[in-house]
Amino acid sequence: MNRKLLTVAIAGAMAAPMSAQAVKYKLSGQVNRAVVFMNDGHQSDVRHVDSISSGTRIRLRGSEDLGNGMQAGFYWELQTSSNPSSAAFPDQNSDGNQNTNNIRQAHVWFSGNWGKLSMGQLDGAGNGAVEVDLSGTAIAGSLSFRSSFANGLRWRTGTGGTIANPNGGGALTHGNTYAQYDAFSRYDGVRYDSPALGPVVVSASVGNDATWEVAARADTALGGGRLRGALFYGESSGGVGTGTGSTGNVDNRWGGSISYLFAQGTSITGFYAENETEAGLDSDAWGAMLGHRWGPHAVSISYGEATDVIPGFDDSGFTLAYVHNLKKANTELYAGYNFNELDTPVGVASVDEHNVFLVGARVKFD
Repeated sequence: MNRKLLTVAIAGAMAAPMSAQAVKYKLSGQVNRAVVFMNDGHQSDVRHVDSISSGTRIRLRGSEDLGNGMQAGFYWELQTSSNPSSAAFPDQNSDGNQNTNNIRQAHVWFSGNWGKLSMGQLDGAGNGAVEVDLSGTAIAGSLSFRSSFANGLRWRTGTGGTIANPNGGGALTHGNTYAQYDAFSRYDGVRYDSPALGPVVVSASVGNDATWEVAARADTALGGGRLRGALFYGESSGGVGTGTGSTGNVDNRWGGSISYLFAQGTSITGFYAENETEAGLDSDAWGAMLGHRWGPHAVSISYGEATDVIPGFDDSGFTLAYVHNLKKANTELYAGYNFNELDTPVGVASVDEHNVFLVGARVKFD
């Protein structure tokens, strides 16, 4: 073949895929690190962690107009954490540090005036429904996610001993006895979101193992302030995304949260959720928060309980949180304190309280 013709053919082959790359995409993400002082009543330690409340991650997202009000797009997100806060506990040796990689999102979507249809690894319709929060302090002290920085702390008896987890897996921890009972997190499936019906969006999703959920979310101005809320109901026969603390496969779960931000910066927030397993075990979780925002500052105090996550145990506690926003640098500096205690059933030794102090920073990039 003539060299000139070959050169033209190669150039044409290379140019063809370039012309097909029509989707505009954007790289973004965040790094979130914290220093945690923890005490389980008998041991204390300082751990350097990646906060699981909103871990270090990187994402790609893109979209393109299809005409007639239609769009197509994709969303991909990888969370990569060095020593996640959920795994940290006192007297942990260096071998206990963990590096985790987790694909949070990997889906394609299509949208129009009829709503939005997504397919792949995605948020279930109700994911985050118990986490609505206008306090501005969720990164330091999420109302429903009290186990963010104390998940791995073992419950200690008065003599320093531990209690065996009735479900197996070693010593009983705060992460075993507390669950927020949000919906079924993220899984491979299909999700539909309706167009806005006034201030309300309705969603539904179906995934593997007969997992399905429906949810409704509202966001509106009210009385000079802001009101947000969410409700969900879901079922799963295979235990997909059932979350920390669940005993057996979930039969059904429902719950929601609501938050109101007054014009002067004060906020009130609450959540409630119930969980029932296929074995007929019922448990619930609830919490309430009072917060205030002024300028770049936000503070909150909250209290919550989880009952019968493991039958007979009642996990309760409160959280103090502070966040300072450096908007120019897209950075949040935060500090917090968690206090947790556990009521044990008859015949099980009582345990000491947990105290957790933390300081950290989240830096976002896009």
